[in-house]
Amino acid sequence: MAFNYHRELQAWVIPLLLTGFFAYLMCHSLLSVFEVTADALLLCFAVDMETNEGSAEKPYFVDQELLAFVSQSHNLAERQKHRRMRPFQDHEDGMELQPMV
Repeated sequence: MAFNYHRELQAWVIPLLLTGFFAYLMCHSLLSVFEVTADALLLCFAVDMETNEGSAEKPYFVDQELLAFVSQSHNLAERQKHRRMRPFQDHEDGMELQPMV
């Protein structure tokens, strides 16, 4: 009804809505491909860790940078879990920001 009473809206609203709709479709498609690729890479990483041992007979096929990142993330998570379980010492009140190393 707004277009019937205000003809000047038809000049820019309809192309704007169509452009926005097609931009949404393109972005959704691109992000869907990215999501599937990331999921496939992580599944391949999990299967490689499960089936191979990292020895000379059964080496890991994963990229060494990804393996180092995952092991570093695991070590950081373990240290944070250990830090939460450790009781506070006399000079620690738990409110001070800790550096992330």
